[in-house]
Amino acid sequence: MDSYGSQRLVALAQQLRFYKPPSPSPDEIEEQNIEESAGKVVSQVGFQESATSIFKDRERFRPKRAAVLVCIFEGDAGEFRVILTKRSSRLSTHSGEVSLPGGKVDERDKDDFETATREAKEEIGLDPSLVDVVTVLEPFLSKV
Repeated sequence: MDSYGSQRLVALAQQLRFYKPPSPSPDEIEEQNIEESAGKVVSQVGFQESATSIFKDRERFRPKRAAVLVCIFEGDAGEFRVILTKRSSRLSTHSGEVSLPGGKVDERDKDDFETATREAKEEIGLDPSLVDVVTVLEPFLSKV
């Protein structure tokens, strides 16, 4: 990482390496248990929109893994920036939305890092050898 950024960027990367998701409060645990007992799949991050009912059509509910890359870099003025893309309006899901580069797991991908960097290369031409993964955040279910 040291060869790819300033000391500020290296310090941010170091902070992110120590990231640990916050422990849920007793109220959050109770709410999650209630939703799970009602037949919902609930993300550990607790976003309300990630609670997806699965009882109505279990055959259609097969989560598809995907991974995105949060690519943080420094702009010309030293500010931290993140790469975002705008999805094509012709896509069947999330069309026209602004998103992080990434996409569905390919059966040849060995892990989420490989998925995210492969997709970033396809979408924005980012060379995977320039990426230094500093943390992997916990997964959650998309609304779609």
